[in-house]
Amino acid sequence: MDQFLKSLRNRKAIVEARINEERARPAPDRFRLHTLRQLSMQFRTQIEFVERTNRLLPT
Repeated sequence: MDQFLKSLRNRKAIVEARINEERARPAPDRFRLHTLRQLSMQFRTQIEFVERTNRLLPT
């Protein structure tokens, strides 16, 4: 499960970097930014779910 969580965090970081790159452009594409933000939110939700699930599992 840790590898999966690490993968999700890595993917979210990549999306965040693309958001920053798009914002830095002279004329950012609003649709692309919106789509990237939605993707980032989905990753955040998944990460929170996995972390919450890991806390509830007996060790």
